[in-house]
Amino acid sequence: MHGVSRHQDRKGLGNALTLEHMKEDLSYIKEIGANTIRLAHYQHNQKVYDLCDEMGFVLWAEIPYISEHMPNDRARENVVSQMKELVIQNFNHPSIVTWGLSNEITIKVTNKKDMIEEHKKLNKMVKELDETRPTSIACYAMCSMFNPISKITDLVGWNLYLGWYVPFKWLNDAWISLYHLFCKKNPLCYSEYGSEGMPNLHSSHPVRGDHTEEYQAIYHEYMVKCFKRHPYLWGTYVWNMFDFAADARDQGGEPGMNHKGLMTYDRKTKKDSFYLYKCYWNKEPMIHICSKRYVNRVEKKTLVKVYSNQDEVELYNNGKLIKKLFSKDHIFKFKVNLEKENDIIVKSGGLTDETKIIKVSKKDPSYILKKGKSQNWVK
Repeated sequence: MHGVSRHQDRKGLGNALTLEHMKEDLSYIKEIGANTIRLAHYQHNQKVYDLCDEMGFVLWAEIPYISEHMPNDRARENVVSQMKELVIQNFNHPSIVTWGLSNEITIKVTNKKDMIEEHKKLNKMVKELDETRPTSIACYAMCSMFNPISKITDLVGWNLYLGWYVPFKWLNDAWISLYHLFCKKNPLCYSEYGSEGMPNLHSSHPVRGDHTEEYQAIYHEYMVKCFKRHPYLWGTYVWNMFDFAADARDQGGEPGMNHKGLMTYDRKTKKDSFYLYKCYWNKEPMIHICSKRYVNRVEKKTLVKVYSNQDEVELYNNGKLIKKLFSKDHIFKFKVNLEKENDIIVKSGGLTDETKIIKVSKKDPSYILKKGKSQNWVK
């Protein structure tokens, strides 16, 4: 299964979404070709489950048992109540494939023994309520693969941001391989992975932490190929389909937001990473020029990157054919000598896309993230 996680909030509305908003969200997820959705990290509007039944999505449904286990009777009763209600209320939805017990529960541990016992009780209760579906848990990045909390449920996922919060994207391959070596009996997925990407920030030399649309795309290019190298994963979930509100954050020059979405909070802008997954997961013929919002560039020769699920792409600049490239991995990279103004057109069969690049003498400061609090959560 390959898909995304979804929060049910939207700019100017919070969680007060209409049925049309829900349909629109799911239509975008369907457009990229995802077949599964993790409904993070709480019970979503009942109509969402109905729509997912109709549209053929496979769901990971979970409760808001998150980040910290509180070892007191009132908290435990609340967790049990929510878990019980989730299963009973949604038992007849064929879209649901797994019941999620908790998310990143080991971030703050005050009583490990009580936390483990609570998960065992929850797991047992869910199995009694529904013997047909597996249970699951999403583990915190710093949670050891040998932690007993990860051995209770049928399925397990890890929320890993290797290549974003920590350096080196190749650590994803290393971690998955080590897990597969030592924990083969525990079916593994990537329950979260992602990178911040601001559609107004750009660079010809993107690096981790710059919040550019280009680095987010490079990160996801690596991840989609990484998962192909490890076909034994039972699922992968991009964090997140849409940017969402996160009060404690101050990143990317816009406080109170998490910008790891493939689309913006208002659903008006599809980032380049959106089209990357579309060309890998959706068989409908498509072509897309990356970095269209990166108009002003200083270099004499620039990279023009194209995503397409076709085998060959032609690039024209100001009406002149520059090059034809062949590729099977959906990513085409052209080096283009810039004139003062450049009308770029790419073609593949009957498909076309176009953009404009202007050569300037100085870097456009609006493309660069200003230093400050926006660097937190990364360094």
